Amino acid sequence: MKNFFIKDYINQNDIKFASNFLKKVKISKNDIILAFGSSSIEASKEINCFKIALFEDIQDQVQIYRNFFSINKFNFVKKILKILMLKIHFRGYLSWLKEISKNYQLKYTFSSYDFFYLNKKIDLKILPLPINSPQKLTNKLSKKKFNISMFSTIISQDYKGVSMLFSNLLPKLKTENLLNHVKLNLIMRTPKNLPSEIEKILNNEHINLYKYDEKIIKDTDMLFYPSKYPVGIRTKILFAFAKSWFVATSLEIKKCIPELEDFKNCIMSNNVNILSDKIIFIIKNEKKYQFLRKNGFNILKKYSFKNFYNKLLTDINSNKMRND
Repeated sequence: MKNFFIKDYINQNDIKFASNFLKKVKISKNDIILAFGSSSIEASKEINCFKIALFEDIQDQVQIYRNFFSINKFNFVKKILKILMLKIHFRGYLSWLKEISKNYQLKYTFSSYDFFYLNKKIDLKILPLPINSPQKLTNKLSKKKFNISMFSTIISQDYKGVSMLFSNLLPKLKTENLLNHVKLNLIMRTPKNLPSEIEKILNNEHINLYKYDEKIIKDTDMLFYPSKYPVGIRTKILFAFAKSWFVATSLEIKKCIPELEDFKNCIMSNNVNILSDKIIFIIKNEKKYQFLRKNGFNILKKYSFKNFYNKLLTDINSNKMRND
């Protein structure tokens, strides 16, 4: 319990590791350091050179959202108490980030959602998240089943999303007599102790559980992500576009990928029943499906390594000109 009141936001071993690495590198005043994440920013803050701070996903929001979306009837009280304690623990988090980055010439975040919070304390910019994407859209060969997938590191990160797949999307697919044409995949690990309602979902004959598998990734046609969880989701959505999937998600995700537009490059709704109806419409309309796949893939142009590099180079040159 006392750890929640100690404002120690990073693992000290990570700082030591970064510091030891920096000692082995001969950094001169004319060099440039790009420090990604709080540990690297803390370890590099006293080095005398041009420094760029790139903040990771803001950890207070990550921890709070993850606990909120893993609430079920068996852990409700425990999770609510933990969320309250996390709010206490992270009470000085933004001020701490400001302090450790005060000697940096440039500061960035990958997320427009994180920018909204960080900019209350820190003068920073948004940097395009670089995605290693293929040159062209992958052709999806006609096959017997339309694959809808959810994927996470572990199922507990998105109990609510998995429950919505089972309780909302699955019944609508059944009503439309589409279950013989659609395959529902959960690409994620499962812990030993699962809530009974999640075990019920995993035991359903229409739910297929996989560890990360390239064949399932290749076969997938659509990412289903209905949760209203805008933190740390950019990579998942952009990964889906890079794999030539189309995306069905909540309107909240627009906070971290503002280019998303309903029925232009994805389908979106905060109401999972409306989202499910849109999915069924897309499954039945091949032309619209191909249209969304193509436009979703085109979003990746903004998130190229070239744009990442050009943004950094422009800002570095501008900063140096102002200070010469």
